[in-house]
Amino acid sequence: MKVRTLAILGGILLTLGLSAQNLTEVINEFNGGVALVNNQDYDGSLEHFNKVLEMAEVVGDSATEMLTSAQKQIPLAYYRKAMLYLKRKQYDNAIPYLENTIQTATEFNNNPEEKGKSKRYLLQSYMMEGQRNYKNENYETSLENYDMALAMNEKLFQAHQGKALVYNAQDEIDMMLEEFALAKVGALAKNDAKSLASINKGVDSYYNGIIKEEFDAIDTEDPDYEYVMEAANNALNANPNNPRALYYMAAVSNKNIEYDPAIEYALKGLQFETETIFISALNLELGHAYQNSAEYEKACDALKMVSEDPFLSKAEKKMSNIPGCY
Repeated sequence: MKVRTLAILGGILLTLGLSAQNLTEVINEFNGGVALVNNQDYDGSLEHFNKVLEMAEVVGDSATEMLTSAQKQIPLAYYRKAMLYLKRKQYDNAIPYLENTIQTATEFNNNPEEKGKSKRYLLQSYMMEGQRNYKNENYETSLENYDMALAMNEKLFQAHQGKALVYNAQDEIDMMLEEFALAKVGALAKNDAKSLASINKGVDSYYNGIIKEEFDAIDTEDPDYEYVMEAANNALNANPNNPRALYYMAAVSNKNIEYDPAIEYALKGLQFETETIFISALNLELGHAYQNSAEYEKACDALKMVSEDPFLSKAEKKMSNIPGCY
């Protein structure tokens, strides 16, 4: 009985001795990680801190404090390494470190400030990488970047706008229009006029190309404007303020001797057109419609606003036929 008791006691003493020795090793391992942090070797420090976790599990309760300290340092090491990459604008390199910051801070339930910042930086990094990959024609990777951003924030309409541009480059028209529509809903909800204008510009660019193709394809000897008007109406359904669509509708209305609609389309188009040459084009159509409606003063005022060729010479010719216009 005594032998057994001594054996048990001896075992306890032996275990305590090993624990003390292992705790010292845990502390040394942790301090090694701290030293590397001070040298900005964050990857190296992570190896040490993760080793502390393994060793602390073996040592037990006496290493609890070191375990907790290592758990705190791991997300910080990921975060600090991410910051180095972000300062260099190396978003692709920063992304995995930001992801690991969030993951480990969540797992260990610590570092809430760094976790919150990492979420914001990660969202920005996904967007920046989406743009970079789009410009570099890495379209599938760009879509993945934007989808990751949307997974974090489903209301991030700028990501839908980015996806629309990618789909446009891939000639995936239905997908492009769907993403532009989602982006537009988001911009309207945020009352973001600048983004809305940019989104509409992307939508308009697609439809305006179709309208011009239909207009240029018209047979001058037997003109049929049905397809032009259909394309223009589709454009206005997507953006009621598309000035280029309104210009073509004004031009077609004048050709069809429908001057009241021509005036309406031209006036609305002038509210939104920004390019000088198309401002001239709209004013020429407006002046033509007013002139043929016997509203000569308004016709003269509109025609005087034409400043760009090939529309200027046409406007001058029309003004010469309006008494008192010159």
